[in-house]
Amino acid sequence: MTAKEMKIKTFSLIEEYFPELNKLAEDEDVLYKINSVINAIQMDLMQLRKINGYKELYVNKTDDRDINLKNLIPNLYQIKNITLEDSLGYNMSDEVTLTIPDNYEGKIKIYYYQLPKLMVLTFDSEEESINYDKTFTFDLDDLLLEIMPYGIASDLLKMDMISNYGKYFQEEYMMRKNQIDPRYTGGQVIFEGGVDV
Repeated sequence: MTAKEMKIKTFSLIEEYFPELNKLAEDEDVLYKINSVINAIQMDLMQLRKINGYKELYVNKTDDRDINLKNLIPNLYQIKNITLEDSLGYNMSDEVTLTIPDNYEGKIKIYYYQLPKLMVLTFDSEEESINYDKTFTFDLDDLLLEIMPYGIASDLLKMDMISNYGKYFQEEYMMRKNQIDPRYTGGQVIFEGGVDV
């Protein structure tokens, strides 16, 4: 889904979509702050169904034994698993520093969860912003993208005390979030030897 499609869904939801004006919404304040609101909602939702990432590197015996994973993987959220060829051991002195055994040489496979790509907040022109919205795509899965407009709407309307729409969309957003199963599959695992889990 593109940013333009997300904004159309959100503005249609809150009855702010005005295609006849050749822009997505009439309210300039809403247009100005929507990208930062989208980023906040993305960061909230991504915790429910994490985005998988993978990085592989080769280290020589002479390389540094401490590897800062945050420098290696700028969009790192959490480490899931690390495997070293022909070696059982490594240490993590903190959440982002991998310490490999002395004299280890070989591949390191890093499985991790990544942060979503965030939207740019400022543009030099309206045309640049419009073109950006047409090409920006989200990293979140489709299920989360269907919930996202409710979170965006609740944030955009939170100061609307008269109609109470902000509260309605907040409740709808929370209800939909609570129904999300964080697992991608509910499959069965079978260990060799016939043991079902």
